[in-house]
Amino acid sequence: MSCAEYLLTDFNLLWVIMTAENKSISHVIWDWNGTLVDDSEFCASVVSAVLEEWNLPVIDRLAYRRQFRFPVREFYEELGFSGGDSDYLRVCDSFIKKYRAGWRNCSLQNGAMEVLSTLQKRGVQQIMLSAGYQKDVEASLKHFRIDKFFTDILGQTNTRAEGKVVRGKEWFAQSGLIPDRAILVGDTNHDWEVAEALGVDCLLLTNGHQDMERLAALQPPKINELCEVLELFT
Repeated sequence: MSCAEYLLTDFNLLWVIMTAENKSISHVIWDWNGTLVDDSEFCASVVSAVLEEWNLPVIDRLAYRRQFRFPVREFYEELGFSGGDSDYLRVCDSFIKKYRAGWRNCSLQNGAMEVLSTLQKRGVQQIMLSAGYQKDVEASLKHFRIDKFFTDILGQTNTRAEGKVVRGKEWFAQSGLIPDRAILVGDTNHDWEVAEALGVDCLLLTNGHQDMERLAALQPPKINELCEVLELFT
């Protein structure tokens, strides 16, 4: 089903909710993992492989989405990891090595290409703000041929999934954009935390790295499909 067909058959109150204050949104800030790329199942398998290295029980995708959260270290600790800082760095390095070896087998989320293209045609500026390593994010966007949709790509200088707030604040300071003109689209509690820190509205996708039960406790409106983002610009 195309985005146009989806919006005609499954229109919800998202547009009403997000435009109640008559905000004119000119920029969409995108999260990458789980939001635009459908990699939660792959990440669950990578986490399981890392857990096996520490003789810990593995998890499936359902358990992964139920338990995954930021800070990521707390997620691993809930799964049984109890090592110190140096051990945690080894966990991060192992995850990144395994992720880099297989991420190309993942696909974009349903409707991602159409949404990005439509927003660009409508003159909406799109920024990528990821917890991933800068060069990894750039390579991923180029692989899926969607790098052309982003005016800025903001990744990290570390592989510990840290730094989105700092990178976001730096970008706002440099761009001079008023936060009311932007909205962040993500799929985890951290995306909501980042949005709050930046002073922007937020939408959370329900089929990313956290399940609906975990997302339900968070304030932002939830979307089931990326196509729903287009409701903000109709």
